Amino acid sequence: MDYIENTLMKCWTGYAALFLSSANQRISDKSSHQFFKLDSSAKASISNQKGVNPQRGYSGIGGESFKRFALDGTGEDFVDIKEHFDHGPRNDTCFPNQWPPETVANGLIGFRSFMETYFDTMSTLSHQLLSILETALKVPAGTLTSRCSRNHNELRLNHYPATTIEEIRNGTVRRTGAHTDYGVLTLLFQDRSGGLEIQDRSVPATEVQFMPVTADDPYELVVNVADTLQRWTNDVVPAGLHQVTIPGNRRDEVGGRLPDRFSVAYFMKSNREELVGSLPEFVSEKRPAKYEHVSAIDYHKSRHAVLYA
Repeated sequence: MDYIENTLMKCWTGYAALFLSSANQRISDKSSHQFFKLDSSAKASISNQKGVNPQRGYSGIGGESFKRFALDGTGEDFVDIKEHFDHGPRNDTCFPNQWPPETVANGLIGFRSFMETYFDTMSTLSHQLLSILETALKVPAGTLTSRCSRNHNELRLNHYPATTIEEIRNGTVRRTGAHTDYGVLTLLFQDRSGGLEIQDRSVPATEVQFMPVTADDPYELVVNVADTLQRWTNDVVPAGLHQVTIPGNRRDEVGGRLPDRFSVAYFMKSNREELVGSLPEFVSEKRPAKYEHVSAIDYHKSRHAVLYA
């Protein structure tokens, strides 16, 4: 177990991401592809209501705008060209889920059941990872996991339509602009298209350089730390800055077509009423508290106010 704990800490504090082989947990390509094949009216019927609340349903291209965070150091004005479908825990009365119709014609029979089961599976895995982190950080069991006990998490299907290297190079579009997630952990599966990059922490943070994440194995799970965990640990475990752009193996090409890209992200989040400031276990005279105590839902809404303005 010591080896696992040490590896986890080394990845999240030094390399910005943890990579796991998860052959039996990958979501079905068919589920994601079939959803995004729905016609525009079907997707619009379950459209996410733009605003500060947790996302539920379908969001079209340009719905998110990471350029407003300006974390890549370029200052470019770009559009994030992706569409996505989000849902939260089943029977969420505060922020109800929206589901597409399931018919033989649209190929989505069993879609909701499959997604809800997958949501529960990823919830179990994320709690296991957070429990291991508690041991690695030498804090009492439950210090972190108890604050995520209500599974106020979200599952997202992402589709990045085909684009060109030229469009990305001229700064008008990004597949996803540089950002950190604002939950606790993000568990990501991606297809073989490539393009995911994580911050290179071997260079000064002021330079904001990225390194590509290989996408050779579609059964590899990428696990990023998000803002809430960074805030709780008072920067002991920093959030992973990442983006989606030109694949690493095509960086030297001046032009060409980039095919559709698909990924699935599971966002582990805090209980909505929990405070997301620096926890006393990570505060000392030498490391004073850096983050004020606000509720998780208020913090998330403050981020959404920028992202979906």
